[in-house]
This record gives sequence, structure tokens and C-alpha cells, in this order.
Amino acid sequence: MKSRLVFLFTTALLILATFNDKRWKPLEVFDNDQGGYYVYLPSVLLYQAAGRADSLQSVQQTYRPGPRPYMGLLTLPNGNVISKYPLGLALAELPWFAGAHTWARLRGLPADGFSRPYQQAIMLAGLFHGVLGLWLLRKLLRRFFPQDDATVAWALAGIGLGTNWFMYASYEGAMAHGLLFVWQLSIVWATASWYETRRTEWAAALGLLLGLAILTRPTEALYALVPLGWGLATQGGLSGWLRWLQSRPGQVLLATAMVLAVAVWQPVFWHAVSGQWWLDTYQGEGFDFTRPHVLDGLFSFKKGWLLYTPLAAVALVGVFFLPPRLRGLRGALLLAVPVVVYVTFSWREWWYGGSFGARPLISLYPMLGLCLAALVAASVAWQRPRRVALRAVLALGIVLNLWQTYQYAAGVIHWDSMTADRYRRNFFIGSIKKLPSDLRLP
Repeated sequence: MKSRLVFLFTTALLILATFNDKRWKPLEVFDNDQGGYYVYLPSVLLYQAAGRADSLQSVQQTYRPGPRPYMGLLTLPNGNVISKYPLGLALAELPWFAGAHTWARLRGLPADGFSRPYQQAIMLAGLFHGVLGLWLLRKLLRRFFPQDDATVAWALAGIGLGTNWFMYASYEGAMAHGLLFVWQLSIVWATASWYETRRTEWAAALGLLLGLAILTRPTEALYALVPLGWGLATQGGLSGWLRWLQSRPGQVLLATAMVLAVAVWQPVFWHAVSGQWWLDTYQGEGFDFTRPHVLDGLFSFKKGWLLYTPLAAVALVGVFFLPPRLRGLRGALLLAVPVVVYVTFSWREWWYGGSFGARPLISLYPMLGLCLAALVAASVAWQRPRRVALRAVLALGIVLNLWQTYQYAAGVIHWDSMTADRYRRNFFIGSIKKLPSDLRLP
């Protein structure tokens, strides 16, 4: 089947990109955010000190002496050091950490949480999350478009090869976004299943998955708008949705309890290391809802979402072509997308540091995949020139994304300082060594 071939081809490219990542050789996997997400594991399991997140940073000097890398570490008033990042990704990396630790001890390698086995294991964990997300996306698309494998193939290729998800499932696999894609895709599946079957287990699954997403990245709480919007669209508006909830209070309480049971582990950790249930770990950062940077976030050459991932704009058009069986998704998108975009780009550092495009919006891609499939399916009834034009746009978007992914990995697209001039002059350059001296950035 065509969608299976797309899945296999995309998986092969993910593996190729991951195993050619230049950071494997100089042991840079745990630099910056990646190390901040991961550091819970060696701190607690190897050094038996939850408040010594600087242990990994100290060990790193053995392998990469020089400037101390940024890992988002925060020193508390009581002297403990913690990561500013939440612990959800570390929990997902735990089996891979355990495997790396066992391998290091069996092979007589340094079992210190930083040596090559640990770095390779965490990159493999990111690759696994990417392939799992791609597999689940194909399952989701086939669930709603079961008789149209060509449509599924185009939508799978559009998201898997045509968006910045590819970067965060391969080169940047140690970041949280590949895992968040899995959680958000599963939330869409559980939401649809709960409203269709009204079974208790789906309510519990929805709460569990939302809790895991929040534990990985707190602002994923915004995706509670997905089941809300889905319900408003399928249950006859606000009054009908409220009656639907009132008829099953046990399920609502169970879903809420599952969210809290998972998300509570972050404040439990904070209390263990600081004595406080709440910590502002992003000191000096935060939201400014009076001065959002929505236009910059969407269109700027610095990090514009729709500039670096134009197929996201094409997928958004698909919301108007969703079939009746996906009216719940239309409600979820119309409610969630404006709020998520506004909140995302109300962050003071709206470009989110080192990233390819607008990485926080990768969590929207499971829903956009269904929209893209709806657009492709609708185009079957179009006249041939329009149908061919749509597929040409999708193909060009995929080529553009893969080229710019390569450029970003090679350092041609700078991680946070691109401008319109640099973008235009760098567009056909594939190696940082070929950049003119006036375009080279530190």
C-alpha cells in the first residue's frame, strides 16, 4: 500500500538523519535543553541526589572540557540545583537510560550517565518516539479515511516529511517534541473514541494522556480544549455538551483524577528538593499577553511557523473540507488553534531559543494531519488542473522542508538569528563552509 511505503521511506530517512547526526561524535547530545530534560535520571538514579542536577554538567567536563554548557539549571535558596525543565521526558527516557547503564557496566565503560552509551541511547529514544508517532499517525489517518490509502499516503508524507516534525524526530530527537506528538495524537484518538463509544476506559485514557503531556510540557494543558471543542461540535453546542457531561459524572471525575494523578509528580518533585509545592523555574522569562508576537511567530524569517513550514498553512485550509464524521475535529481546531497560537507567541522569547521554525506548534500536527487528508480527499472531485496543482504544492513543500532541515542541521540556517537577507542569500547553500564571511554567525 502507498501509505505503508511512505511510512517505510520516512522511517528510513529518520534513521539516516539520526545516525548521521554530527553530535554523536563530539558527545554533544546533552548540551542545552536536551540535557535539562534528561538530567533527572542521572541525578536521582546514579548520584542519589534529586537536588544535584549539576552532576551531569560536572561529569560532562571530563568528555568536553571548556565552557560549561547551558542546561537550564537553577540554584535554589537551600543550595540544591534542579533543572528548569519538567520531568515528563525523563520518565519516557527511563527504559533507554536503564539499557544504556546496563550496557556500560557490562562493557566496562564509564557508567556515569554521560558517556557514549547514554548519549546514543537517548538519541535512539528520540528516534523511537518519532517512528512510533509516525506509525500512530498512519493508524489515525486510516481510521478516518479507511478506503482511501492514497489520501493517507499524501497526508502522512505531508506531516512526516513536509513539516519541522521531521527535525524533532531525528536530528533533535532528544528534545520533547517527538514525544509530545505521540501524546497529542493519542489524545485525539482517545477524544474521538470517548465521544463515539461513551466508554469509561476512554475517559480514563484521555485523562492519563493529557496528564502525561502536561508533565512533559505544562502548556500542553491548553490541549484540554481538544475534547472541549470536540464535544461542543458533536453534542449540540454548550448546553448539549454540558448535559452530556452531567449524564456521566463518574467518567468526568475519573478523567480529571487521572490528569491530576500524573501531573502532580512535578510539584511533588519540587517539594522534595525545595520544600515548596510550586516553583517559578523560568525566572526572568514568562508570558506577556498584552504584547503577543503572533505575526512574527507566523511569518518572520527569524522563526516564522508558516514561512519555514508552509504545508501547515495548506493543512489549515483542510479544516473547511472535513467530512461530517470529523465535525468534532473541526470544533476542536477552531477552538484550540487560535488560543494555542496566541499563548505560544505571547512568550517573551517568542522564538524559543535554538529551534527550526516554531517547534512548540508541533503538538498541533496530529490534528493538521487529518485536515490535510480531508483536503486531499476532497480534491479527488476537483478538475484535473486543480488536483495536480495541490499535489505539486505538497511535493514542493516536502522538498523545501527536507532541504531546510538539512540546512539547519548543517548550520546554514542559524538557530536563532536568521534575517530576510541571510535567508535569501543562503537559500541554495548546503554547507556552512560555503557561507560568505559576512553571513557567518557565532
